[in-house]
Amino acid sequence: MLKTAFITVFLNLVLVFCALAQSKVRLSSNFPDVEFFKLSDNSDENPVSLGLGNVDFKLEKDSKNRVKVYKEGYEPVIAEFPRTEKWDKDQIIILENRLVSFAVDQSGATISFGDSVTNQKQVNIVIPKSQTVVVKVSKPGFVTEEVSFHNSTDRAEPPLVHLVSLQDRVVKLDLKPADASFSVNGQNVSNSNSEFVVPFGKCVEVVISKKGYADIVKEYCNTAENSNTLPITQNIILEDRVLSFNALPSDASIFVNGKMESLGSYEMFLAKGKCITVNIVKDGYLTFSKNYCNQDGAEELPIMEQVNLQENEAYNASLESNFSNSRLLLPAQAANVKEESWKLLISILTKEFDVLETVDFNAGYLISAWKYQEFNKGELTTRNRVIVTSSSNSNQNEYAVKFVSQLAEGKMESRDESKFKDWNRILTKYDDLADELIERFQFSIDPSKSIDTSSIPAIKTEITPIDTIPADSTKIDTIPLEPIRRDTIPADTTKTEKNPADTTKTNSKI
Repeated sequence: MLKTAFITVFLNLVLVFCALAQSKVRLSSNFPDVEFFKLSDNSDENPVSLGLGNVDFKLEKDSKNRVKVYKEGYEPVIAEFPRTEKWDKDQIIILENRLVSFAVDQSGATISFGDSVTNQKQVNIVIPKSQTVVVKVSKPGFVTEEVSFHNSTDRAEPPLVHLVSLQDRVVKLDLKPADASFSVNGQNVSNSNSEFVVPFGKCVEVVISKKGYADIVKEYCNTAENSNTLPITQNIILEDRVLSFNALPSDASIFVNGKMESLGSYEMFLAKGKCITVNIVKDGYLTFSKNYCNQDGAEELPIMEQVNLQENEAYNASLESNFSNSRLLLPAQAANVKEESWKLLISILTKEFDVLETVDFNAGYLISAWKYQEFNKGELTTRNRVIVTSSSNSNQNEYAVKFVSQLAEGKMESRDESKFKDWNRILTKYDDLADELIERFQFSIDPSKSIDTSSIPAIKTEITPIDTIPADSTKIDTIPLEPIRRDTIPADTTKTEKNPADTTKTNSKI
């Protein structure tokens, strides 16, 4: 009985001792300067300091006995010690995750790290033990800042506080045409990147360019005075064009809107909405002529216009001559030779002009039909005719022979009279005909007088083949007249001999 009572008392003493042992614990940490705070069961607010370093923490009945361990630069740790559980007397609470107070000076900036994203200006960032956390700060129109924090013994300790100042600006260009490029302060920017940076306190020069377009040059400044005026995105449209011309032969003359600008090559500016006419000209070649318009809906403009002028076949088949569109004057010394002179004149002219529109011996008038000839696959057309007129007075009779030479450019579906213009050249075969006239007669050139065919009466309008001309006035007989030899013509009236190497005819006529 006594033994049973003793055991009962002993157990009660053990229970009392155990109860007394669990009434408090001694708290410490891995850092001697940590501070301990007592927290309420349901809130972390209004903590009550328990002290620094090592503290005895009394465990209350029916309480979670929550404790917060704090040290600057570390993530706080909260521990609970309910009396319903058995605790060792000494409790060591370890602080190992680092904590950085991270802030940015721009409202509206985005702070992102790990899976967290916030638009607050300040945030606490935890760096777990042995890990690295990368933090990015971004805002439209500003250069994104990136910071790395490490929590390892072999790397620099993270700071307690880190402030990011967004100052460098970034501008995005929306370019048209889309394949245009640009450079910043002379450095080309990759086509895949449409953004460029304007450092704080600096200005940069941006040149937007594309072949065939005029460059656009803009300056962007990021200073305290105008930082807020920089655009986030800017639309830039290249509209003014640059046309380059390269001509062969290289000494061809390039005319722009009628003004001679250069020889062989030329680069010109063409503003949006404008048009120009370019002519490239050289003797002996077909003229290149084209309109260029920098307008919506117009033909696509070339970057480089390579113009290879075609040889002018009509030019090569002709020569510059005093005979072209000028009168050769034939004096008839006596009336009894007039008929013979007329017949000889017709016999020579009909070697080339075999169809005569109008012939009248009494009036001393003859006009041939036009003779047309195409060159350069119809791009050029020449036409030639001969007109003979007579003037007489009491002292002498006189014939005038005019070789009419005209040229039309461009293909013609019909022979448009308005396209033909007088030409200062004559086809070689007609020049030879004039030579024969000079050999057979004594002619002089009168370029100051022209024959106005519109004022000549149409004595005959039908086309008259030469073999049907009546015998009494216009039948052509070969007149056995001895030709005038060059060596019998007085020196002051002799035609200057032609230089075979010179295509320009310079004749002196009697």
